[in-house]
Amino acid sequence: AWMLGPGAECRGSVLLPVSLNGSPGFAQYRPSGSGGAHQPWSLTALEVVDGRITRLTAFLDTRLFAFFGLPATPPQAAVDESRAAVQS
Repeated sequence: AWMLGPGAECRGSVLLPVSLNGSPGFAQYRPSGSGGAHQPWSLTALEVVDGRITRLTAFLDTRLFAFFGLPATPPQAAVDESRAAVQS
């Protein structure tokens, strides 16, 4: 229900894999407006135990993107790959 309601605003997001203080995770860039540009939205750290994700921790402070050396917008190749995955 969440993905079809409030979470629908994240449709079309681009995710980049990152290492967050030694934990695997991803940077999420969410579409902004009708122009299709993507902007930083969240950093999510994954806690993995025995090969399973046991915890997700999302950080919504987009100033952290620069701290971890992430670009202000995702690379065009990542945007294209994300769009292709949605269409297939």
